[in-house]
Amino acid sequence: MNKKKILVIDDEPAVHRLLQIILEDEGFHIVGLDESEETRRSISKGKPDLIILDIMMPELDGFDVLRMLKGDEETQDIPVIILSARNRREDMDKAKKLGADIYLTKPFQPTELLKAVRSVGSSQSANRR
Repeated sequence: MNKKKILVIDDEPAVHRLLQIILEDEGFHIVGLDESEETRRSISKGKPDLIILDIMMPELDGFDVLRMLKGDEETQDIPVIILSARNRREDMDKAKKLGADIYLTKPFQPTELLKAVRSVGSSQSANRR
């Protein structure tokens, strides 16, 4: 059985480690990036099944990354979960408008994250049938 590959784009090493612990324990393969500029290269090496994306990053913010992903034919169908400390309604609406599948806020509960990952994975599988 192939493990589903999840790409985590967040500039905080502690978040990478926490997501790795939570998701690898559930059988997912996690690849982490700390700078959004690496996103294109990483995706070209192997398309992930899901992307977990932070909004607040030093170079390009998550909205720019989301816009890039959804504007590219090769990556537009990859589901994206936003995981951000920003909890304003306008940020949530903007992410949804740009194509994010789910918006979760930090701090988060591991069960909430796993539910979101499974939900997106189920939707993705249903769309491929």
